Amino acid sequence: MALVAYLLFFLAGLAFGFAAVGNWKWAPLAFPLALALAAALTEGVDGTLVTRLLVALLVTAAGVLIGALVERRGQRGQPARYA
Repeated sequence: MALVAYLLFFLAGLAFGFAAVGNWKWAPLAFPLALALAAALTEGVDGTLVTRLLVALLVTAAGVLIGALVERRGQRGQPARYA
């Protein structure tokens, strides 16, 4: 699988989770959905598309949650632990 794509989804989720306000933190979930929709329109829907979409959504959501956690810890004045 293309790990670079999942890394980009994770980084987008991380950045939005850290910097965005309110429900805008979840905006990066639209990226894999839009790409999957474009692929479905040109190639059709199959199991590979659905599986890759689910993985991309999970990776993006994990990035958002981790970004929000890091941002929340920074607001409390506690240093973020990266180990």
